Amino acid sequence: MIPRPSHKVLLAFSFIAALIVANVSGPQYIYPTFGTSLNERFKWTALENSLVSTACFIGVSFSGPLCAWMIENLGITKTLRVSAFIIFCGPFLVAQTYAGRLPDSFILCTLYLMCTGFAGAAAYLCALDSQSHNFKQRRGLSMGLTTASVGMCGVVYSQINDLLFGSDDKIAVASFENDSTYNFLIFLALSMLAGILLGSFFLGPIRDTAYLPVADEEQFFTIEENTNEALEKIAELSISGIEFLKHPIGFSLFCTLFVVLGVGYVYLANIGQILNAVSSDSNQHTRNVHITLFSLGNCASRAFFGALSDLLRNKLGIHRLWIFVFAVMAMLATLTFLVSASDITAETLVPCTIVISTAYGIVFGVAPATTTEFGTEVFARNWGWLLFAPAFGSQIFNVLFGILYGRQAELQKSHACHGSVCFKSTFRIGIVLGIGALSILSMAIYKAGLYKRRIPTIDKIN
Repeated sequence: MIPRPSHKVLLAFSFIAALIVANVSGPQYIYPTFGTSLNERFKWTALENSLVSTACFIGVSFSGPLCAWMIENLGITKTLRVSAFIIFCGPFLVAQTYAGRLPDSFILCTLYLMCTGFAGAAAYLCALDSQSHNFKQRRGLSMGLTTASVGMCGVVYSQINDLLFGSDDKIAVASFENDSTYNFLIFLALSMLAGILLGSFFLGPIRDTAYLPVADEEQFFTIEENTNEALEKIAELSISGIEFLKHPIGFSLFCTLFVVLGVGYVYLANIGQILNAVSSDSNQHTRNVHITLFSLGNCASRAFFGALSDLLRNKLGIHRLWIFVFAVMAMLATLTFLVSASDITAETLVPCTIVISTAYGIVFGVAPATTTEFGTEVFARNWGWLLFAPAFGSQIFNVLFGILYGRQAELQKSHACHGSVCFKSTFRIGIVLGIGALSILSMAIYKAGLYKRRIPTIDKIN
């Protein structure tokens, strides 16, 4: 029988809702839009500011097991509604703190933003899970577009902030209710709440009840489907947990995510301070331009290099791990420029932002597909382990950035540091660790025999 049109309509609504939910579920990419204003308002130390700036990312990275538990036990709809409430509370409480109604403790702001990151991660995982159920024949396309949508989160909100909340005149404002940062935080809380609540009405597995096959036909297809699934499971070798991290490829993935995503996020989260250090004319518009460029580079590289890795692997027999080698080398080249150039301006930072965002997007975009090679049944578990790498990496690099930035500011006898010397020490450490990650990747490629044009099975890798 021909399926009822309503089924296709529901699928279309579900697909669009997943993109909307993903696009409001990336608070870690939105924070730089208002982070500098918070620091200027509260006069945090460099270390305190670094801790606050990574709070969203920590909430996203460490909440994987909890998000999976919520979806399994509460279902997609309830998880989305709980997430909507939590994600509203985060920016709303930060806004009230900014307005002076709540204590201006950096610890409390860190807690608010961590909860925001957790809620965003839960909503994003719901969107991915819904896409995987409803578009089984086109999972790569549907989930790829969902991943790209969350990558565009920073672009959307930075442009909204630039167009609707672009006033830089915060000191002259008589009331914080009329302040552009306060209003943007309230808008952020309401728009995230609305987007995720909307998704709760459409996301989830959609079954087509229009087909009413006869019993024998239904039994035949059920047997055939179960047989195919059984054969796939037998052919697939699963490696998870500690064994996954002890594996050469698994360990190299962890190290690459630690370095590239750690450096990439500290660059994004502190782009305001970096711009202020190299240019006295830096303003909110300049920060928004770099945030937009980072988001576009991140989003485009996820889609492009994800497809390229499939092409190289399936057509040419080149393993995806080589894509990570390219990403690390691109990041190393950019960091080398940043620590060696004598005159860095806001304009010269533009290509640096693009290249670092591209490396960031490559790693985040290709890593999930590489992880599935250890078994699709254990993908969520392994991906949860890997997410600890950017969580630790971002925090460690941000602490380093805060300490080294603060030390230079003290030497200059100022609260704000000026000059490229403010961030060169942090990026020198990034270069050293990047070389280490490149060495580990090279060793994994050698041990796995991936320098040859073939794709060995996981069980043959020593």
